[in-house]
Amino acid sequence: MFDNQDTDTAAVLYGPLNRPDILHVARGRSEAQYLAQLAEQSLRSQKAGGTAPMSTPTRTVVDASPASSSGRGQAASIGVFGIFFLTLFLSGQAVGTMAEERSNKVIEILAAAIPLESVFFGKLIGMFGAAVLFVLFWATLLINGAKLLPVRVTNDFASMGAAVGVPAYPLLFIAYFTMAYMLLGAVFLSIGAQTNTQRELQMLSLPITIFQMSMFGLSLAAAGQPGSGLALVAEIFPFSSPFAMIGHAGHSPELWPHFAALAWQALWVAITVTVGARLFRRGVLKSGSPPFWKRKRAAIDTPVN
Repeated sequence: MFDNQDTDTAAVLYGPLNRPDILHVARGRSEAQYLAQLAEQSLRSQKAGGTAPMSTPTRTVVDASPASSSGRGQAASIGVFGIFFLTLFLSGQAVGTMAEERSNKVIEILAAAIPLESVFFGKLIGMFGAAVLFVLFWATLLINGAKLLPVRVTNDFASMGAAVGVPAYPLLFIAYFTMAYMLLGAVFLSIGAQTNTQRELQMLSLPITIFQMSMFGLSLAAAGQPGSGLALVAEIFPFSSPFAMIGHAGHSPELWPHFAALAWQALWVAITVTVGARLFRRGVLKSGSPPFWKRKRAAIDTPVN
């Protein structure tokens, strides 16, 4: 019963009421106490009175499956939120960094020395390396800080478990964070290269935020409805696929969908980086046709002879 992943069992009572046996998991001490008092009160009602204890329960702590039904859902939601928060906080800085370098003429100096495609790849890899160091630093603090928590709190966290298991889930989290960062980082670098002023950057901030929040909302809804059509759409769409698939790992123990998803996401990373490098070059050198919002504004500002 405790290993059944479809139910979340904390304590079980069996045996006669005067000597009941109570099995409970480590986090189910309050439930075991309740069952003991329930047996006591039931026996008192049968014996009609008396104040002395009439039962002597035997309580045994048992090991239960860590990945219960509710625990898998919590692990899926935490995984989706974790990747979203990290990519929102880290990859979103690429737009402002690129606009600042454009205003300081730093990027033009680099363009005179090395190909702009190399500058694009170098900035993307460099930002990802800085993001990895940031994640490792805070992950180390959180892991060490968790050792100071009370035992009951750690037992509650232990009840949350992904369906794929502990070794696979952290590895998948790292892989999907890498894919999400590369996808969004390439897009943000390309967008930042098209802006010349802070005003243009502010005009693009709202669409970028809406896009990120929509991907998060879609993936979180998919994590709450595993196996549904909405979940399938979120897992296939390239920019929401990393978030949705980490939620899929929390619900389903199968690993082969993740290999297929990582291959699909790697393909879109290659496409996004290639297109992003071309947009980056055009934005820096001002070669080719201008972006659509600048074409529209230029058409409006053109005087009529």
